[in-house]
Amino acid sequence: MKSPVFYKFNVNPDNASRIDKIIASELPEYSRSRIQTWIKNGNILLNGKTCLPKDIVKESTLIELTIEESESLDIEAQNLPLEIIYEDEDIIIVNKDSGMVTHTAVGNFNNTLQNGLLHRFPELKYVPRAGIIHRLDKQTSGILIIARNLKSQHYLSTLMQSRLINKKYSSIVSGIVSRDIVIDKPIGRHHVNRKKMTVREDGKQARSIVTVVKVLENSSLLDIEIVTGRTHQIRVHLSSLGNPVFGDHLYGFKNNRFVKNPKIMDFLKNYEGFALHARYIRFIHPITNKDFEIECLPGHSFNVIKSLLLENKNGCTN
Repeated sequence: MKSPVFYKFNVNPDNASRIDKIIASELPEYSRSRIQTWIKNGNILLNGKTCLPKDIVKESTLIELTIEESESLDIEAQNLPLEIIYEDEDIIIVNKDSGMVTHTAVGNFNNTLQNGLLHRFPELKYVPRAGIIHRLDKQTSGILIIARNLKSQHYLSTLMQSRLINKKYSSIVSGIVSRDIVIDKPIGRHHVNRKKMTVREDGKQARSIVTVVKVLENSSLLDIEIVTGRTHQIRVHLSSLGNPVFGDHLYGFKNNRFVKNPKIMDFLKNYEGFALHARYIRFIHPITNKDFEIECLPGHSFNVIKSLLLENKNGCTN
């Protein structure tokens, strides 16, 4: 008997491509030969219809994938350092380090959170994406929910799709944010740089609630609640205000804004992270049906940045 649909997503290919190739790039934890078998067995639907591995996708397409409970992931388990801040029989909460990739990807099959989870919790090889329900960018640290079994995975994925998981972040941004603000700006792929997202009228609706915690030197400490979960949402929204996340050069952060602070300039020489941390999450537990919430405060690098910027607070300007 087939399990529930675990993957349901839209693809918008830049160029016409075979469906098996597209799915392999979206789900690199499964081999292309296995994906071809699923297609032939009718486990994969395009816009609600069965397909063939050689079928070409030229435009926006809804892909649905149903898998058997006995299917296991095709990625390697690795003994990596992980900070587990909570676990029970159904869920695991991880505090991901900045610099660690969440999911495997084409050309990046090792040293990811998925690899580490499969070593620490071998049973996750039978759970899609090793139980990872959502993702954080490589340089973003913080809380991630891991489903420990298929029942929890299906339930938590449904919560995520229904926007019933409350997520809050801490961030330090360049420039002064003078007041609390709700950012309602649609986000889509950048027209030129395909690695970037951008605010665009034809993008997907995105909403971020920003609260000012403290004004620092030429910067601000913020609390951000995301109502939607678009790719790079916080980074794009804050950059659109002219306040990119500290360290986020892709979205406009400039080191020279802090040239009058030699300690910060020295710190930036070796800093490769973002001052963005997923610190809080709340949802209804899949088994107890009770409200579950957990908080994990930012780590050392984030606090060093905040301390260095507080030292010269009196010199902050717009």
